[in-house]
Amino acid sequence: MRVATDIGGTFTDVVTLYGGTIRGWKVLSTPKCPDHAVAEIIRSLPCISSFSHGTTVATNAVLERKGAKIAFVTTKGFKDLLYIARQQRPRLYDFDCSKVDPLVNHNLCFEAPERLAPDGTIILSLSQEAACNLVDQVIRAGAEAVAICLLFSYKNPIHEIVLEEEFKKKQIPVSRSSEIIPEFREFERASTTTINAFVQPMVGTYVNNIREDIRAAGGPSDYYLMKSCGGVATSPEIYPVELLLSGPAGGVSGSLILGHNMKMKNLVTFDMGGTSADFSAIIGGAPLWTDEGKIDALPVRIPILDITTVGAGGGSIAWMDKGGALRVGPQSAGSNPGPACYDMGGTEPTVTDANVLSGLLSPISFSGSKIVLNCEKSRPAFNTLSKNAGLAIEETILGVRSVVNATMLQGIRKATVEKGIDVRDCTLLAFGGAGPLHAAELATSLGIREIIIPPLAGMFSALGILLSDIRLDFGKSLLIPWNASAQQDVEQTLDKFKEQAINSFKRQGLKVEQIRFCPLLDLRYEGQSFHMPLVYSKDIDMAESFCKAFTHRYGYTLDNISVEIVSVRLSAISTREKLKLPGIEKQDSSPPSDKRKILLPSGRQVAPVYKRKQLWQSFLAHGPTVIEDEGCTIFVPPGCKITTEENGCLKITVS
Repeated sequence: MRVATDIGGTFTDVVTLYGGTIRGWKVLSTPKCPDHAVAEIIRSLPCISSFSHGTTVATNAVLERKGAKIAFVTTKGFKDLLYIARQQRPRLYDFDCSKVDPLVNHNLCFEAPERLAPDGTIILSLSQEAACNLVDQVIRAGAEAVAICLLFSYKNPIHEIVLEEEFKKKQIPVSRSSEIIPEFREFERASTTTINAFVQPMVGTYVNNIREDIRAAGGPSDYYLMKSCGGVATSPEIYPVELLLSGPAGGVSGSLILGHNMKMKNLVTFDMGGTSADFSAIIGGAPLWTDEGKIDALPVRIPILDITTVGAGGGSIAWMDKGGALRVGPQSAGSNPGPACYDMGGTEPTVTDANVLSGLLSPISFSGSKIVLNCEKSRPAFNTLSKNAGLAIEETILGVRSVVNATMLQGIRKATVEKGIDVRDCTLLAFGGAGPLHAAELATSLGIREIIIPPLAGMFSALGILLSDIRLDFGKSLLIPWNASAQQDVEQTLDKFKEQAINSFKRQGLKVEQIRFCPLLDLRYEGQSFHMPLVYSKDIDMAESFCKAFTHRYGYTLDNISVEIVSVRLSAISTREKLKLPGIEKQDSSPPSDKRKILLPSGRQVAPVYKRKQLWQSFLAHGPTVIEDEGCTIFVPPGCKITTEENGCLKITVS
């Protein structure tokens, strides 16, 4: 049995594949002990042959500042590196703008008496005695983990390795920048290494606990973790910092696979869960990614999918600000106590409560979980909110839905329009426990004409994790002009990366012939501070390709300036068996399973309610219509129609 789980702020999603049958369901997450929900799932399943997992444990540790007490070790004279940071301001004319504090206290920043030249040659050697003294200082300071980032160590890691070995003798977890991110730009390298050290002990314990649970259940000796770049890797082959977008990446990965199967090249992905909504784009059949990501304003210099997140989910709490305006989120009721309608002690009005009171959600058919919603618990919460807002309760319900939709529209525009993408040329792929309930309204506002609701939409991120390929990523800065000798350096670097990848895959028992390599070069004009990634081929003049790509993006070229190689990257991918989604076999039509009054801006209106598993091949319905799935509910508003696709997807067409 192949199993995948995806931990969210409210629910943990599960997808299994056994004997050609695919199943999915939800259980409540356990935020205080995230691995508990996963452990219960593992114990309930027999014969686990493969286990893949997406987690938010690293993300939450950074956002909530609940990681380890870490020390930062750098070259003498650069102790303030993390505090000086960059001089960029998120809002240029904001006089009250303040920087986010680093993850390490200033009194835990230490200096190593060493120095390298920009080409890696040693100017001041780090003695063994100095290294041992430094380690003793760090231990006396009470550090639980250490981040090492020495100047120019990406060119020569010798001094970082000396320090790493001494710390390991004392059994202190070490994050070495020349291993994690051997690239230039010392602040971004230091920030990424520090984040890795900050979450390393917590992630290590979490990963080991799940591994032991799987072994105790008779499963494999190791398992796969979802990486932020859209592939999976076993825990020994992954750095904790690579898990920062582990959960959302599963949805984008699944969208990429589904888009390829349906021959859809331009997609906007929309994943709305209980706590947040995530947006990304797939353009020309390729996902958008970046190596200049941030988490809580802290730079993360690793390849990650370009995902925009907003605090808008089913559990997002509705409230009134000091100016009397209705707001929704980013605070969430989570899984405990959850929305008021969960009847678990929650009293705050949430988006889920609004959807229950509007008639869009059925109290007895909710999210593929065992929860039965109590709409009578939602009424007192909304009575209080509507009284504070000076509105009728139905106006307040519609207002909450309108505000949360407006928040998500901002997220979609940031993920697409602000990057030059015309969403009118894209298809909206909606999933997550709440995504299909809001998708049609968002598409209407954006001018998107087509929406796809995939099978297992409520657990689609877990399905994406289940189907994702095994992937290893490598990178190294070169900073040399492009010429014939530079191409030799590129080829030698790629050969080393390929050798590392092949050895790693062999250790996992994977076939070498299943591996495909995707080389990239980060290129720029000499003197520029930014770069462009391009697919590398030894048979192509990369300087010419860069000039064409630069002209396409910026509208001009710099003819008399040489092209420089910033970094070489390689993704090594081992393809896993893909699943053919079950199509719709039923041919005979059937009446709606129910009818109920739903609240629309024009008033209450009776809408037919269908069960997704009862739909037939030529199904067609016009809005307003509600379709209940295992894991989510789909809302088709007036002016839209919904049909079935051969592969089991549903398509909503916006008129």
